[in-house]
Amino acid sequence: MRNKITTVFIILIIISAQNVFSQEIKSMKVAIQPAIKNGGFSMDDYMLWCPSVIKVGKTYHMFASRWPAVYGMAGWTTHSEIIRATSSNLYGPYTFQEVVIKKRDGYWDNERVHNPRVVKSGKYFVLYYSSTSGETGYAYASSINGPWIRSNNVVMTFSNVAPVVKPDGSIYALGRKTVENHRIAQAYSAKSFDGKYSIVKGGENLLPENAQFEDPTIWLNGNIFYVLCSDLNGDLTGMRKAGAQYYSFDGEIFKSVTTEPVYTKTVTFDDNSTEIFSRRERPFVYVDDNGQVQALFTACLPAKGKGSSRIVVNPIKDYLPDGYLGVKTK
Repeated sequence: MRNKITTVFIILIIISAQNVFSQEIKSMKVAIQPAIKNGGFSMDDYMLWCPSVIKVGKTYHMFASRWPAVYGMAGWTTHSEIIRATSSNLYGPYTFQEVVIKKRDGYWDNERVHNPRVVKSGKYFVLYYSSTSGETGYAYASSINGPWIRSNNVVMTFSNVAPVVKPDGSIYALGRKTVENHRIAQAYSAKSFDGKYSIVKGGENLLPENAQFEDPTIWLNGNIFYVLCSDLNGDLTGMRKAGAQYYSFDGEIFKSVTTEPVYTKTVTFDDNSTEIFSRRERPFVYVDDNGQVQALFTACLPAKGKGSSRIVVNPIKDYLPDGYLGVKTK
């Protein structure tokens, strides 16, 4: 009798969960607010790219790539380094604090260090980053101020890494892999950040219609993975490198949320001014400890002759893509 009751209870839970998640998934576009004109992060004479933000105590720490502006956008290939900036306000402005990681001779990360993404895993802060397009590793520290201990070997053979720490402490990391000149979505998983990383689903493209992508950012709401990325060739949105949004229940099969761009190169600010950037890429979605999406950071390059690239931040208001506030994921 007890077994029958337990079975019925489990079935009811499954049905309830299906009802909760059967709602239409909402695009983040509806919740994006005007960007903060005096917020974000910029540095004179430097190009800034690849934002990733984590809150420690009352302080927000942004990790980003930078290189001297004199080298232009192409400078990232040989001069990119990872830095840390801080702010007491999520939206900034952020102030430069230190260079965290530079390229090093004799190791896998000898060409450049780029694409930083920071997460908290147990008692450690873990900073994932890439060198070449097929090399991703990490550094970890018990303090956000370091010192940082680097992996001496490549742990995932892709770039543009977007990691998430699941409630059980395991790691799921999405990234971009170029296969026969086609940039596909791959993922790796590991039981812990310092464990063995295994390719998901044999390394096949996880996006529908064999779509191309790059620059993913990922978060969990309940048990659902949400991804915002650059629509590389406009396969989903019809607009090259516009914001594309996907979701997945298992991290193996992703579905699109909408064919409408979540964001474009045009940014409206909170003073009602508008700027059309020549490039707007590397989105990062900040989610608080309660699973609530709070901000969208993007790396933005102004039109020619109008300055260096900078990090722009848009507040996100009242956004729960499936109408369900999931469990904490940090």
